[in-house]
Amino acid sequence: DVNGFDDRGPSVVFASPGMLQSGVSRQLFDRWATDPKNGVLIAGYAVEHTLAKEIMSQPKEVVTMEGRRQPLNALVDYVSFSAHVDFVQNRDFITSVNPRNIILVHGAKEEMGRLKGALMMNYSKLPENKRPTIAMPPNEVDVKLIFTRRRSAKVMGKLAESPAVAEEDDKNENGDAAIDRNEKKMAQPPREGESVRGILVTQQNSSKIVSPEDLSTYTPLRVGSVSSRLHVPFAGKVETLRLFLNEMFRGIEETQEDATEDADDKENGGVVTFSLHGGQVQVIAGKTKGVATVEWDCSSV
Repeated sequence: DVNGFDDRGPSVVFASPGMLQSGVSRQLFDRWATDPKNGVLIAGYAVEHTLAKEIMSQPKEVVTMEGRRQPLNALVDYVSFSAHVDFVQNRDFITSVNPRNIILVHGAKEEMGRLKGALMMNYSKLPENKRPTIAMPPNEVDVKLIFTRRRSAKVMGKLAESPAVAEEDDKNENGDAAIDRNEKKMAQPPREGESVRGILVTQQNSSKIVSPEDLSTYTPLRVGSVSSRLHVPFAGKVETLRLFLNEMFRGIEETQEDATEDADDKENGGVVTFSLHGGQVQVIAGKTKGVATVEWDCSSV
């Protein structure tokens, strides 16, 4: 109980809160502020518009919690006894880290403004392309940071070679290139500017680009596929199916096999297979009566 505290003799009281807005520290301050024998030691950061911040400028009067004005005769001093770092510590830390971007947050606007100005002055000696960006955004304002990073990857396997070309023999006396009849084929490395299409694999900060066929050779990965088969009811003739497919697709390849003993539909003369999209999709008719089968392979690559 502050009212029952015997303060007739010398004493040192550690009281909170440090901003002197309320609580034990404010009650004792209102009680002792008028006596010049007393003193107040602000130990830590004081926010703007609080009593602790106000008395650091040594005003002649202060307002008590009851609202009455009284003289401030007590000594007021400040020591940096806080868990927050000061400017020198901030500056040393930023210098040692050498960041590309600095964002100042969580602090009084005026104090952060001085810190920003000091940092900009400190970095003004560096070339413009080596200075970090320093931002002091208000609350709820987005900050966009642009990071540029160069990544390199080794091209391995088949992708590291261009299509084989014929090796030229020595030129004849007429200046024309004489090609050996055997035409020795030699793989050439890719030239600058050529596009490479493959799979990028990153493992332990090392990246490589390989073709799907070389994935199991140069990486611990394996490529799997899923064979899909769709049975479509079809009671028409093969000629009708051929007509429909040719109207919808181009480059259809057609193969025909003689009907086997196991085939259900022997009347149409055998099993007909239509290959679409370069052989990736196959439509089979005649293998099962009244059904056309669509088959394709699904792969992750």
